[in-house]
This record gives sequence, C-alpha cells and structure tokens, in this order.
Amino acid sequence: MEEHKFISSKIGKGFSRFFRGSNAWLTFIGMVILIFYIFLAFFSPQIAPYDPTERVGRSLTPPSNEFWFGTDNLGRDVFSRVVYGARIALTIAFVSVVIASAIGIPLGLLSGFVGGIFDRIMTIVMDAIYSFPGLILAIAIAAFLGPGIMNIAISIAVVYIPTYFRVIRNQVSSVKNELYVDGARAIGASNLSILGRYILPNVLPSVVVVLSMNLADAIMTEAGLSFLGLGIAPPTPDWGFDLSNGQRFILSGAWWALTFPGVAIMTVTLGFSMFSEGLNEMLNPTIRERR
Repeated sequence: MEEHKFISSKIGKGFSRFFRGSNAWLTFIGMVILIFYIFLAFFSPQIAPYDPTERVGRSLTPPSNEFWFGTDNLGRDVFSRVVYGARIALTIAFVSVVIASAIGIPLGLLSGFVGGIFDRIMTIVMDAIYSFPGLILAIAIAAFLGPGIMNIAISIAVVYIPTYFRVIRNQVSSVKNELYVDGARAIGASNLSILGRYILPNVLPSVVVVLSMNLADAIMTEAGLSFLGLGIAPPTPDWGFDLSNGQRFILSGAWWALTFPGVAIMTVTLGFSMFSEGLNEMLNPTIRERR
C-alpha cells in the first residue's frame, strides 16, 4: 500500500512540474484540439446534419442558419463534409504511422544491436529512401497504388519508415554497451530478451515524440495528395479534395468552400504539433530542467 502511495506521489509530482512549465498551456490547448477532432471522427453521423455526399441545397450557398459552412458547387453541405473529413484524415494518419513504426522500429532495433554489414546495408537503404523529398515520394507511390484509404496510408508510411529506423538505431547504438546491458548478458539473458526487456523500454520515449509529430505531418501529406487528385476518390468527404475543389471558386466570392476545410487542416496539425512539443518536454528531463 505504501509503495502504491509512493509511486502515485512521484507521478503526481512529475505532472505537477510539467504543468508548471512554460509551454503547459500550449500543450493543454493542443490536447483539447486533438480530443475535439477525435470526437468529431467518432461521432460524425450524429454531429453532421446532412449526408456529406448528397445534394441538399443550391450550389455555393453562403453560410446561413440552415447551412453553417455554406454549400459547395454541387450543393453539398460543407459543414457535414468537414465533420466527416475528420474521420478520413485521422484514420489515414494513424494507420500510416502504425505501419511506419511497426516496420521502422524492429529494423532499427536489429540494425543498432547487430551492427556490422547488416547495419551498413540497412543504413544505406534507409538513407536512400530518406533522401527523397517526402511529398514527392508519397506522390509516386500513391500514383502507382491508386486511390483508397489503405493505399494512401501505405504511401505515407513508406516516407516515415526511415525516421523511426534512424531514431531507434541511433538510440540502440548508444545504449547497447551500457552497464545494465552487460549485466543482463552476464546473467545469461538472450539477445531477444535484452532487446525486449532492457533496450526497447529505454528508447521508446523518443519514438513517442516522433510518432506524435509524424501524425501532424501525415495529415498534411494526405491533404496534399488529395489536393493533387491522388487521395480518396470522390464523393468521399476529404479535406484535401475539398480544398482543391473550393479554390476554383474563390474568385467567384465563394470563400467558404475553401476556408473551412483549410482551417480544419491547419487546426488539427497545430494541435498535434503543440501536443508533441509538450510531450517532448515531459519525457525529456533535460529540456524541462533547462526551461
């Protein structure tokens, strides 16, 4: 009982120090933004007043009490499309990051731990992938695979695999010769046990921060692909596609068709960025003490 109280006290003090930090409010705002968009994604059918793929009014109707964000050129409710677009954007972002981390983390662990020729080959391959501009590489893969949620997620995931590999590989290379690893070898622990029980827990905090930052980048990449016509096939609601569709009518005064999808992309990306910054400070004592 006393041990549980001690652990709870240490956790409470850690969070207390964190929320007294200089960017605590930014982190809190970022978390609120993320919760808001996750809520939209989960409860889109209950929140959206109209079917986002059906014509419900006149073309390019300005925002009003009936259509809060107005209608697009096909008479579809922009508010409903923005709400449903949160589900598409977050789904692709999370799936792409899960795929990238599921491939990059094990490869980075093995490369950093084994070393030798295997490490050199993997490093060259990952550096070759990393040397391509991310959006251009995603465009090439998306054009080859075609439209679809899973195809777009794979296209984005390939871009981020080298990031996870490099972070994990560098961390493993620096900790595999620590005394606690030598102690594990001395007591007869297997290489698999050393990787899973001693090395992986010490390198995961860096991965968590990279993961949250990549989620923001994945949403922008997905929007860029959809803007170029390589994303989700219409009429599925998608922020990037609606942004591309709306910019054609901006000179006609239909600012709402472009503005609201753009604001959605901007705010959810900002939320992930602010949250990852605070997460980095919480998991990295050096940054917290310096600030």
